[in-house]
Amino acid sequence: MKKLFSISLALLFALSVIGVAFADGIPVAVEPKNYPTVWTQIVYNGSGSDISTGYAVVWDFDTSDSSITAYDDMCPWVKTTTTASDPWTAGVTTVDKAINNGDTGVIIIKGPAVVYDGPADGTQTADDLVGTTTTAGAVAEVTAVTNDGAFLGVCIKDSASNQGNAADPLIYVNPTLFFDD
Repeated sequence: MKKLFSISLALLFALSVIGVAFADGIPVAVEPKNYPTVWTQIVYNGSGSDISTGYAVVWDFDTSDSSITAYDDMCPWVKTTTTASDPWTAGVTTVDKAINNGDTGVIIIKGPAVVYDGPADGTQTADDLVGTTTTAGAVAEVTAVTNDGAFLGVCIKDSASNQGNAADPLIYVNPTLFFDD
């Protein structure tokens, strides 16, 4: 029994050293007075284009092409979209961490993030619900719900003056589906 326990511990240690265990980031200890709490997920960009920092991304399951056939269309691939309020909204690339085509990267799936708002800088105001737009990677206020879609989150400030591009808004990311009957 001792030998089995020792082998189990050695295997767990080996997996954590090579990065298999604890891959995604849901914080277990936080210091909310001074640091933001964000949940992250490791994703793959197989979209054919690089994805810049602070871009809203959507799931790209349909393109997902695992070398293990049983997992085709199931892997966490992402891309940008030109669909307003895209129902596949996934999250936001982190500040200063672009995801090059063919590489893995990290997206924020819950918590505060500076998000690119495209050529229409400053169109959000605090408390606006925001979603993807017809400009790839950008967000804007969702003013009318006319079909099934998703919100990316809620605008905290229209200008993230001390983070990233000061003209871009600070959004509390929490992708949420909505349905229009």
